[in-house]
Amino acid sequence: MPFSNQTTNSYKRLVPGYEAPVSVCYATANRSAVIRIPGYAVDEDEKRFEVRSPDAMCNPYLTYAAFLLAMIDGIENKIDPEKLGYGPYDVNLYDLDEEEQKKIKSLPTNLIEASQELIKDKDFLTKDKVFSDNLINNQIKRIKEEHNYISKLPHPEEFKLYYNN
Repeated sequence: MPFSNQTTNSYKRLVPGYEAPVSVCYATANRSAVIRIPGYAVDEDEKRFEVRSPDAMCNPYLTYAAFLLAMIDGIENKIDPEKLGYGPYDVNLYDLDEEEQKKIKSLPTNLIEASQELIKDKDFLTKDKVFSDNLINNQIKRIKEEHNYISKLPHPEEFKLYYNN
């Protein structure tokens, strides 16, 4: 996410219950999952998947490269998303009861959380030197700086609430 959702504004659309997904799982014909496999593509040669969390502010070259490396890592390490509880979920995830929703991991909610996740799991990006440690560290530094800068600024709504009365 530090590459696919790299601004503070990226996380304002990733809110439970809205159109953009926040649940880390996959599903067929389900827009509430991060990875969606369209249900109307029934022939094997038409099947595809969509990753629904990136926003328009991302650098598509870095984002697609990171996604591709994650897929390769999953294939090489024989990671079975179904065994890990990532799906398939073919129900509206927002309609699940609270206990079931707790079982599904959520995307980071801000740049700091995204950078922490990248720090914990970045080896697949640096394999074969596709991403350098320098590029990753610079991205982490940049998004932390942006988060800290924006978090210190008063929001226009705060002025309306506190200063215009």
